[in-house]
Amino acid sequence: MRKSLLKFFLCLSVFLSAPAAMAAPADDAAAVLTKWEKNFNSGDVDATVGLYAPGATVFGTLSPALTSGTEGLKSYFAAGAKNKTQVKVVGSPTATKVSDSVVVLSGIYEFSGTRADGQSFTAPARYTFVIANVDGQWRIMHQHSSPQPRPPQ
Repeated sequence: MRKSLLKFFLCLSVFLSAPAAMAAPADDAAAVLTKWEKNFNSGDVDATVGLYAPGATVFGTLSPALTSGTEGLKSYFAAGAKNKTQVKVVGSPTATKVSDSVVVLSGIYEFSGTRADGQSFTAPARYTFVIANVDGQWRIMHQHSSPQPRPPQ
């Protein structure tokens, strides 16, 4: 009876600890998104680009083409930094765990700032980030961003 009880509690402890272990990759990926938002808003292009894996790709909200590589990403993010564009992640992202080392985050964010003509703007957009553990560091592998469509009227 004592061995059965011991086995039961051992199995129970493994079962109860499993959700925490499964949540870790999503939490790690969400932390990268939080850093990305902070770095983007500070205008720190190098810190923003530093969150991306070598060879990462971005389909940006305003870019007609796929951006890739460190220099391409620096050029892409420099425009927003120069204009002091800000971003605010709205709510919590939806996290899809692909594996222990790959998580997809999807959600809504809003860009805001001042246009060249002096008019302020707010532009809601949708995002998808593929974030992976690369050599022990969680990095952005791919980002897709597109304007959020207006609801049908």
